[in-house]
Amino acid sequence: MIPPHAEAACPARTDAQIAPACPAGTGPGDTVSRPRLPGRAYGVLPGRWRPLAVAGSRGLLSLLLVVLLAWHCPTLVAAAELSGVMPKTLRCGFLQRVFYDTDPRDAKAAIEVQGREISRSLGLNTPPQVVLFPDLPSMSTALRHGELEMVTMPTIEYLSLRKTIPLIPAFVAANNGGLGTRYVIIARKESGIRSFADLKGKSILLPSVIKQESGQLWLEVLLMRTGKGTRDPFFRQAKESPKSFNAIMGVFLRQADAAVVTRSVLDTSRQLNPQLETQLTVVAESGNLSDGVTCLIPATSETFRNKLYREVLRLNDTSGGRQMYTIFQSSGVTPFKTQFLVGLEELVDEHNRLSGTLTKRK
Repeated sequence: MIPPHAEAACPARTDAQIAPACPAGTGPGDTVSRPRLPGRAYGVLPGRWRPLAVAGSRGLLSLLLVVLLAWHCPTLVAAAELSGVMPKTLRCGFLQRVFYDTDPRDAKAAIEVQGREISRSLGLNTPPQVVLFPDLPSMSTALRHGELEMVTMPTIEYLSLRKTIPLIPAFVAANNGGLGTRYVIIARKESGIRSFADLKGKSILLPSVIKQESGQLWLEVLLMRTGKGTRDPFFRQAKESPKSFNAIMGVFLRQADAAVVTRSVLDTSRQLNPQLETQLTVVAESGNLSDGVTCLIPATSETFRNKLYREVLRLNDTSGGRQMYTIFQSSGVTPFKTQFLVGLEELVDEHNRLSGTLTKRK
């Protein structure tokens, strides 16, 4: 389910006479519990806690309690007002480069078809709005202006954006059990290349930066571990390959000494061509690196988020949803778990640490 809201907190009061509203030992962010006496309802009066006489009616007691809570914690009132609010239109945003292997127009059309189904299920009478953002700044602006109800981006971008914009991670691609992609460096067995250090002065094929940024990040960390900040002085030649399969065949046909490819494509290629199994070896392998994350927006009501959450998951079981995920070369989505981020978080942290070390050396 969607992560619950934090408990309503006791707000700070600046009026010295009303200071008892947050008793000693508490403050903003602290929840407060107070003792009750039978037959008494407690209200907040200037200067000190004083009992109010009960008029003999449970209804009056309830009313006094509601007034007390509304005065004491106005955030509760705001939350109650928003709890059932539904937007007029479902607005979904995507960083365009998450569709690196799909024509953006085809991707948008497929999402709009399923978005209409979701909107109908939510009781919305307007078609969804699907926005493909060319870059992170334009998406950030839309989020800050409250123009989206759901947003999808590469996980690397999410790790940066979550520091400044509140987001609720809800889904990841179901591939590899939601763990993301593993990258490997391959070489021919008879090449004598057995470790990353052996690649010095060799040629290598790399994944596209736009398509597989986390793979490039992993390679940069490997280079930094050797004391090199960039790949140019280390490799004799380094160039991008359009697809992992092309890179695998490039090494197999001796067009390059090594290549960075995904573990999943390597395993599939080996099954289709047994010669690859006998002639290629894995020199290095990354951990699981999360590819992308879909987030809901905490400014929307919890009722709406829960309904949207269920409808998005339901796409895994519909023929239209499965067809859409096939276009995106995905097996669907799975609920987000914090452990899905661990591999990429650790890689980003190491990259930042090693970058600082290399900068100091210069």
